Amino acid sequence: MLEHKLYDAAIRTSSPAPLADVVIVGIDDASLAALGPWPWSRDIHARLIDRLSAAGAQTVVYTPAFTQPQSDRGLAYLRKIRDTLSASTEATPLTAELGRVVGEAEAALDGDARLAASIQRAGNVFLASRYENAGAAAPLPAYVRRSTAPDPGTTATTLQSAQHPIPSLGTVAAGVGHVYAEPDNDGRVRQIPLLLRYDSVGVPSLALLAVQHSLHLGLDDLRALDASEGLRLGGLNIPTNAGVMLRPRWQVSGDSAGTFPTLSAASVLDGTAPAGSLKGKIVLVGEMTDAPGATAVRVGERLFHPVEELAQAVSSMRLGLGVVEPGWAMPVTWLGLALALLYVVLVAPRLARPLLVAGGGGLALAGVVTEWTLLRYGGLWLSLLLPVLAVLTGTTVVALLHQGQRSETSARSAEAAEADRMMGLALQGQGQLDMAFERLRKVPASGALLDNLYHLAEDFERKRHFGKAQAVYEHILRHDRHYKDARSRYKRAKTQAQRGAQASLGAADSLPSASAGTPRLPGDASVGVPMLGRYQIDREIGKGAMGVVYLGRDPKIGRVVAIKTLALGQEFEGDALIDARARFFREAETAGRLQHPNIVTIFDAGEEHDLAYIAMEFLKGQDLTHACGQDRLLPVPTVLSIAARVADALDYAHAHNVVHRDIKPANIMFDSGTDAVKVTDFGIARITDSSKTRTGLVLGTPSFMSPEQLAGKKVDGRSDLYSLGITLFQLLTGTLPLRGASMTELMHKIASVEAPDVRQLRPELSAAVAKVVALSLQKRPEARYQTGRQFAADLRQALAGDAQSSPEAVVYDADRDATGQEMADFQETVMEPPAVRGAAAPPISGAP
Repeated sequence: MLEHKLYDAAIRTSSPAPLADVVIVGIDDASLAALGPWPWSRDIHARLIDRLSAAGAQTVVYTPAFTQPQSDRGLAYLRKIRDTLSASTEATPLTAELGRVVGEAEAALDGDARLAASIQRAGNVFLASRYENAGAAAPLPAYVRRSTAPDPGTTATTLQSAQHPIPSLGTVAAGVGHVYAEPDNDGRVRQIPLLLRYDSVGVPSLALLAVQHSLHLGLDDLRALDASEGLRLGGLNIPTNAGVMLRPRWQVSGDSAGTFPTLSAASVLDGTAPAGSLKGKIVLVGEMTDAPGATAVRVGERLFHPVEELAQAVSSMRLGLGVVEPGWAMPVTWLGLALALLYVVLVAPRLARPLLVAGGGGLALAGVVTEWTLLRYGGLWLSLLLPVLAVLTGTTVVALLHQGQRSETSARSAEAAEADRMMGLALQGQGQLDMAFERLRKVPASGALLDNLYHLAEDFERKRHFGKAQAVYEHILRHDRHYKDARSRYKRAKTQAQRGAQASLGAADSLPSASAGTPRLPGDASVGVPMLGRYQIDREIGKGAMGVVYLGRDPKIGRVVAIKTLALGQEFEGDALIDARARFFREAETAGRLQHPNIVTIFDAGEEHDLAYIAMEFLKGQDLTHACGQDRLLPVPTVLSIAARVADALDYAHAHNVVHRDIKPANIMFDSGTDAVKVTDFGIARITDSSKTRTGLVLGTPSFMSPEQLAGKKVDGRSDLYSLGITLFQLLTGTLPLRGASMTELMHKIASVEAPDVRQLRPELSAAVAKVVALSLQKRPEARYQTGRQFAADLRQALAGDAQSSPEAVVYDADRDATGQEMADFQETVMEPPAVRGAAAPPISGAP
């Protein structure tokens, strides 16, 4: 509890010097080692009291309990002999001698009598009673009642049962008091009841009896003052509350020697204790062992032995020290709480945020300092943390409301700007670059916006709209003159725009005009029909991962083709351009050698007008992105059939050491009329992955990437099979298995979060289908499908309704024999060199 923490800290820093008249005699580990284990015989206690009395101790307070008599089996027999001799009628010298010997032996063995004699001789020994709040109540013995005070009233602590010293000891003691301590709700002891209410009287504490005796006073000299003033013992004022509770000002020493002088009981008994160390002192005797089971009391942040707690109480009372909670403390606390609430409700909402924070913090600090000061210097406990917490909480709430209002206002403007930015990106994706620029130029400048504008300018350049690209770069430079390479790109676009205008003027009269709507190729200054190599360009039909896609025709044989282009000169410079050009044609050749009914056919590749291009078969139908919506899903048998044929295509490609790297619905074409399936863009992801990273352009699709691909590791065909598993999941359910609000969250989920069971989204799917999907989406490559052949076989089993378990896992081996032309010289492009199989290696399951 914060209130108690503050109390302990203030009391600890204001500890006065302890009373010099208090000495502790500890029954410590050294004493137990020298005199034997606990409990000791009464003879040892008697000798200790004799020693203390002989040393001149003024008051001896003995805390060990003597609630049970000490029994000796021989003593009982001696008493029987004594009774027999007493009953004898013969008076002979022998019987007289036997009686004398028996008496001496009885006196030697009767430890209780020996201890009682020592206590009686000393005349200043006080013993302890134990009180509890449970058990059967019993009247106080007369020897305890003679030490009690009048009934302290119902405000005092009332207990139910007690254990007292045995009568032979209690009768001869100077007094009997309690050692009860009442902890707070956190288990720490901060208060000690000076009077307990029991059997309609007030039972004093041993500390109160010790103080009374040390001042040569009796309990008749004790009287209660007003509840706010405490007790008065003779001329000494003892600060207590209405329940006669003393809150001591704990004196805590920082060294290891302890707060009060402490002597070992063994040193007192053997006479090695310093001479004069006990004369005229209040001597407190108690256990100070650290052995397991020893009693300890937690006072603040320290553990005290009960005898040390007793010493603290005696010292605080003799010095008149204590912490008082005055009667007006509670009204002041409630008044402070009311004022704090008024401040929060009426004043705080009118303040600006800096004044609000400063005002709330200042009031809270003032409350804490006030409580601390009163505790430390005045011994008054005025609880002000409740008003302090009210001020801090209210200030925080008001500050958050202010922030929320400002955030709401800024959020509205930010939402409008973000809406314009997203609309601009959408228009850019649709190829409406002019409208995209109109949207984006309205958005306030930011890092993200400049990045979007930069990519928009690149799109203008790819379409050879250099004048418009120049305008976009100019807009970027107005906000950041050093943004990436925008300045050099601006100059280049300006030069290209001027050259294009001059070339168009020079060629206008020499070439036939093209029909309206004919596309213009980058770098092509003619106004005739555009050509790429031997292919005549009819129109632009879209944009792919490499750039613009055109519909073309081979005029010699009349073949209609799709031509995908990439402006390598815009992506690379110098040696990087040479390397990219070589990689482009290597990848094109690799993909061109793949001859499979479910892989798009590559016819040609070349470079013209600063454009690298690939001519491939023009496919009818459309890609599968249209079948990914939950309201447009294809029938399950159709999806399984498509996925099986894609798996066949991948198995064929992997056998030829070619990895696709970007399997997704957009790269799978399906013609529902002919039921034809084609995988497109083999080798494309490899080319674009090697280009400069450009935020906003998709270099592979993260949602479909395998964990090892996202981690930047070398990938093999199993990565394609994972991507096919993601595609299958989306085609079956209309949603991706793993999604994230950010790229970081998505990458985390792909790396470590298991995909859900596909039947959670479509319960009607069979267990066989769910099993195929789950196996394909395993995180570890070795745990998922190893070949496309195995994947396709399981898909066809699921399609046929066969729910039998899948065949054993096929070990992936890129070096297996392929049914087609070998591609060993392109191995570097697609995967790590395969491990060499030993001669004893088992045959590959399913290999041809």
